[in-house]
Amino acid sequence: MKKEENVGTLLGIPQEEMAILLQVTRGQWSMFLSGKRSLPTAAVLKLTEMLTIVKEAETQEPHAAALKEEEAQINKYLEEEIIINQHKQRLAADQLEKCKKRYQSAQNAVRIADALIAKKQQTHTWQEELLPLIKSNAQDVLKKNSLLVQEQYTLKLLVLQQEEVVLRERLLRK
Repeated sequence: MKKEENVGTLLGIPQEEMAILLQVTRGQWSMFLSGKRSLPTAAVLKLTEMLTIVKEAETQEPHAAALKEEEAQINKYLEEEIIINQHKQRLAADQLEKCKKRYQSAQNAVRIADALIAKKQQTHTWQEELLPLIKSNAQDVLKKNSLLVQEQYTLKLLVLQQEEVVLRERLLRK
């Protein structure tokens, strides 16, 4: 089994395709890999040639044009990810700012409602009914834009900022 893992991993060719290349049956190839059978001489020579190609390739420099193309693709990917990240940062910062403003406005509404309820200067019944409604609605807004929610947006923004730093470092390394 170890021979199968080593040769299969090294060559990167599935068993069936390898058997075709070596002009043996899949069963012959499988039995060779498990150590139960040897291959015909022609197949051994072909396998040796393939292993030699792999070993020689390991000592050579990668093809320069292909390498440049790969690096260009990586750079393009990183640049696109930075743009996406910056957009996400703007969205998170906007959401955080809106959340803070809503929270502050709702706090003010609760304070006003509490103060007016405490003064009991409402001359009309509808005013007495309106103030608790204003306070209740403001408390709902406070819950939806709580300090916990604000902290979540802050953390999201910090993570995105760190991600941008990592992306930029990777881009500069390439």
